[in-house]
Order: sequence, then C-alpha cells, then structure tokens
Amino acid sequence: MNARDKILEAADELFGLVGFEAATTREIADRCGVNKALIHYHFKSKEALFETLLDRYYAALGTTLENALQGGGGSLRSRMLCMVDAYVDFLAANRNFGRIVQREAAGGRHMERVRALMVPLFDRGIQLLQGAYPNTLRGNLAAAQLLISFYGMIISYFTYRDLLRHLLGTDPLSAENLLSRKEHVRRMVEITLNEIEQV
Repeated sequence: MNARDKILEAADELFGLVGFEAATTREIADRCGVNKALIHYHFKSKEALFETLLDRYYAALGTTLENALQGGGGSLRSRMLCMVDAYVDFLAANRNFGRIVQREAAGGRHMERVRALMVPLFDRGIQLLQGAYPNTLRGNLAAAQLLISFYGMIISYFTYRDLLRHLLGTDPLSAENLLSRKEHVRRMVEITLNEIEQV
C-alpha cells in the first residue's frame, strides 16, 4: 500500500471514530506511520483529505448501486432487492462510512458536500420508482418518502451498531445478523411494492 492510501485508510478510521472536528492530522500521521508533512503534500489540508475520502466513498457507492441495478434482472422489483443486498454489503465492507456521513448530515461542516454527493443517487431512485410506479408521484406512497424509509432501515443499522449490539445481545455485523437484516429489508420492500401495485 502506498503512502497516500495508508493516509486515507488511517483518516477513514479516525474520522469514523471521532469525527472530522476532533480528528487531527498528527493523529492520522501517527496511525499510519508517516510524517505529518506527507499528509499535507498529498492532500494540502485536513479538509481536502476529508473531502477526498467522501468523494471516494460516494463514487464507490454509486458504482455499487448502479452495478446492482444492472445485474438485478428485468423488473424494478428484482433490481431493488439486488440493491438492498448491495447497499448492506457496501456498508458492511465500509464500516466507517455510515458514521462519517451521519455526523456530517446532522449539521457537520461538510453537510453541503454530502448533500451534493447524495442528491444524484436519491434522484436516480426517485426516477426509477416513479417511472415504474406512477402512483408514487404523490401521496403516502410517494417515491421520496419510500426511499427515505428504506435508507433509514439500512443506514441506521450500521450507525447504531454499538447500541444494537446491546439490544440484540450479539454482534449486529456478524454474517448471520447481516443476512437477517437483508432479508428483513427485502421483505419490507416486497410488502411496499405489493401495496403500490394494488393502489
């Protein structure tokens, strides 16, 4: 692993643990065993390092979700179910992502950047739902509300994993529990789509 990647990995860990404001470039440098000046050489500032990390995460997430959409079969239903699995797998593989984004989305300094990175993904989901199900244009089954609900069902499981460990009495990120979470969210998607199709 080259120095730049080591820095990004250490920054990911520290930003996930304490957040952007509390993290320092000195701590990041210590974590990855490089000189602090090397961080500034590669990224110019802590701010630029954080933005690089966010951009990299969202690029990977966009690719992951798009691949799931393309590989999920013909119907939107099957593609949505494939996306649920892909999103859970992405968050399981990138365990700091949810915490980093939730801190910023809750009023952090980078809230606008997170918004700008999330909006295209959200808009894509709305277009897909409304295109396949015109009755999601408005009302209590509006596409925007459905996407927010599905997002919450998935992301909160990862951002609150320490609390869930105590509630469940087991590791929420174990293979068995992750499979259970996927199956639950997939079932919620199925129930919702069944309802939409009957309206």
